[in-house]
Amino acid sequence: MIKIKLDEFLEKALVNYDLPGLAIGVRAFETENDLAKGLLYRGAAGFKDLEKGEKLLPEHVFHMASVTKLFVGTSILQLWEKGHLDLDGFLTDYLPWFEMKDERFRQVTIRHLLTHTAGMPDVKDYAWDKPETDEGALERYVRSPEVREASLLWNPGEGRFTYSNIGYEILGAVISSVSGDSFESYIKKHIFEPLEMKDSNLLSFERGIYREGGVWDKDLCIPHEKDSKNRIVRGEHYPYNRAHGPSSTLTSNVIDMEKWAQGHLEYRLLKKEAYEKAWEKQALVPNNGEHICLSWFRREQNGHVLYGHEGNDDGFRASFWLCPEKALSIMVCSNISGAPVKKINKQVFDILCQDK
Repeated sequence: MIKIKLDEFLEKALVNYDLPGLAIGVRAFETENDLAKGLLYRGAAGFKDLEKGEKLLPEHVFHMASVTKLFVGTSILQLWEKGHLDLDGFLTDYLPWFEMKDERFRQVTIRHLLTHTAGMPDVKDYAWDKPETDEGALERYVRSPEVREASLLWNPGEGRFTYSNIGYEILGAVISSVSGDSFESYIKKHIFEPLEMKDSNLLSFERGIYREGGVWDKDLCIPHEKDSKNRIVRGEHYPYNRAHGPSSTLTSNVIDMEKWAQGHLEYRLLKKEAYEKAWEKQALVPNNGEHICLSWFRREQNGHVLYGHEGNDDGFRASFWLCPEKALSIMVCSNISGAPVKKINKQVFDILCQDK
């Protein structure tokens, strides 16, 4: 019955929100008293490429944008568990070469960056039209004038939240420095491979987005946007630049994101005690009543607590949320700028709660 309701909802949402494509993945793992015990739902509607009329399937790959930050946070906690870093250690303990003109940067800790409470400003231009793909791109960005000449918005440690992609680029450089591996290689070895996330990648250029003739991997979704007449058209650029890998370059699908959810719910990536730390409230997010934890956002709905993250880049939107209490995960993806995927994610959770 739930699957029928979700199928109907998926088709209506595609039309009502005027989307080229929409994919929804729901997994309720086998535990007692969960909302939809054993439910596995993978649905897709619309097109992966509207112009060519190529139908969207659940296995098709989306740009996940800032959902990537959860992989950064998990990697940092893995390194913390191994004793390689201190969450309250200063950034300069791990990147001694890091500099900003604002001397308060010396007060910034790893925890401040994970929780967007360092007072870091945000990226101004992701340069999707001038992407860098070499391994040195991330460190060059962290050393760039945009970062070096920036001023903090307030003193670190005040507990005030402001979303900063710069902060997560810096954390990616920390992962690389502490592990001795590139940011992308660390994630591949310590998350993708252990969880068998074979359709996930942080290096989008390996999927052929810059290949001569525009021939992309057959499973990769095309980005879309609305033109001045509100028509759906192909996006001008694929949103990839290795300089911004830690903030936004994950590509994956609803199937692999089930594996990501399962890895957390079964404590395969971190020990149970680490999740207690990861999901502690750190600061209030202004305007929506949510809290930021250690990279995870925390919200309440229908009497349940959920943890997750949104993704928003040119041509794509993504929304991933877990309800550990009910061993449940929901992944929503669309291949167009501005798609209301968080709203859709919440509506899916409402359907599950109504059907319990």
